[in-house]
Amino acid sequence: MRYRPRWGLLTFGALIVIGLFTFPLWRSLFARPAETVPFPLASPEQRAVFQRMPNPGMAATAYAFSLTALPIPTELAPPPLPPDAQPFLTAQFSGFDAVRRATGNVTFYRLIDDSVLMRFDDFAVTNAPNLVIYLSGNEAPLTREEIGGIVPEFLVGDLKGTTGSQQYAIPKELPLARYRSIVIVSEGLQSLYGTARLR
Repeated sequence: MRYRPRWGLLTFGALIVIGLFTFPLWRSLFARPAETVPFPLASPEQRAVFQRMPNPGMAATAYAFSLTALPIPTELAPPPLPPDAQPFLTAQFSGFDAVRRATGNVTFYRLIDDSVLMRFDDFAVTNAPNLVIYLSGNEAPLTREEIGGIVPEFLVGDLKGTTGSQQYAIPKELPLARYRSIVIVSEGLQSLYGTARLR
């Protein structure tokens, strides 16, 4: 009677051994779900902007694009200005919030044949899908709809890159005096990313 196995203790011991060997399989039942931080590589200010966007898909797209910059390709780098280029109009880029940021200088040059060049220097803008440049009759547009108005907006063209100097030809017959600002728009997001007020 003294040596009769104690089945309860043996069973308990076996359960402990089985539990130790199978722990990796069932430990997730007791683990807390990991907290996921939305837009993990964004600053707190940028995260707040992304979270305020009305469309989660738009916010995800804007976030993904904002993580990269597109330097001007070598073949699109602006050539030296002609010696006859005369500056006659300048402006500085600014952004709208922690995500839609733009910096740099804009100078308009008139050449001897009366043609006009618009040049961006020390330029950078947050990357976004389908960035284009408009001339606007509005001094300070805040939405895509405000770019037009009494004076129809003029599409200069696609932005050549999000960082670096770049240059665009402006038709000499375009009445520049009617335009009050340069606007960088993400056509993909229908959102303004930078503006420069013409003085």
